[in-house]
This record gives sequence, C-alpha cells and structure tokens, in this order.
Amino acid sequence: MTDSQQASFSIISDLFLRNGCLHSPAELHGDLCGQLCAGQHPELDAWLLQAAQFIETKELDSSESKVELAELLEQTKEGLQDAELDFSILIADEDYSLNERMQTLLEWSEGFLSALADNQQFKDGSLSEELKEAIQDLEQLADIKDALDEDEQNEQDFFAVSEYVRMTAMMLYTECNPAAPQIDADDAPSALQ
Repeated sequence: MTDSQQASFSIISDLFLRNGCLHSPAELHGDLCGQLCAGQHPELDAWLLQAAQFIETKELDSSESKVELAELLEQTKEGLQDAELDFSILIADEDYSLNERMQTLLEWSEGFLSALADNQQFKDGSLSEELKEAIQDLEQLADIKDALDEDEQNEQDFFAVSEYVRMTAMMLYTECNPAAPQIDADDAPSALQ
C-alpha cells in the first residue's frame, strides 16, 4: 500500500465539515487503531455507526461520506498488517503548521489510548515490557500542552515522535493479534526521550 492509497487528513477533515463536525478526524482514527490493536475488528455497519456517533450526526450526509469512511477502515486494517511497515496515522500533513500537526498527533494518541483503556491485555499487564513503556510514553505525549516554535529542530523532533507513535501502533497490533505478520522490534524506534 502506498501513501496515495491511504486516506488523507484533508479528505477526512472535509467529510467531518460536510457533516457539521468540529472534532478532529485524528482522534477518530486513533480510536479505530486502538480498537484494531486490541483485537476488536468492527464490521462496516458497526464502524459507520460508530463514526456517525463520533461526528455527532444521526445519519451521514451522503454515500460519498460512507465510502470514504469504509475506505478508511479498510486501509487502516491493511496498513496495520502491512509487512512493509507502510502504515500511516491520520494526522495533519505539511500543509499545516507544526503546532497544528502536533495537536492532531496528540488527538490521535488520545483516541488510541481511549480505545485501549477497556482491553483486558492492558488491564492485566500481559503486554511485553517494551510495549508497556511505549504506552506510558503515549500517555505522556497526550498530556503535552506547550506550543512549539517553528524551527528545524522541532520539525525533526516531531517527525521522530510521530514515527515512534506509528511504530508503537504497528508493534501493538502485531503483539495483540498473533495471526498478523510479525514486526521486528529492531525496526522500531527507541522510547521517547
């Protein structure tokens, strides 16, 4: 799967706006990824209902919105299982300011952690030590409130953190879904500093 095949933040943002929603699509995608990592694989109808509830609408505005959300579900499932590690988290791209991108990364992390909160593997502590640490890192990340200066160092740091979040999701999916292709821990970035 290539990046061009994956839903863009702008497309899903437009879908949200068409449906009168001011929430971030990053949080919805984080929640979906958390569900999938926790072994919950929503059927299409259940996913569309869940997305409509998140968007706070009784019915999506068009069949186009349903198709876009269906594609997001399918692409996310495929991405998390991709042996080539070509999974993308749905956050704002370079067309947005660094602070806007960081905000969507925080929202994605909040959605992801929220979906994991009720999962038994996380409650009983049966995750690997590496993933327990990564989840703690995401919890710290979700608590960041400070604005970032628009400079090259912060751009590099943002890229490293977003890559860490992406790989954490893929490793978690692999560990919690044993039938999934295995991701080598050596490919994963080290813990947040």
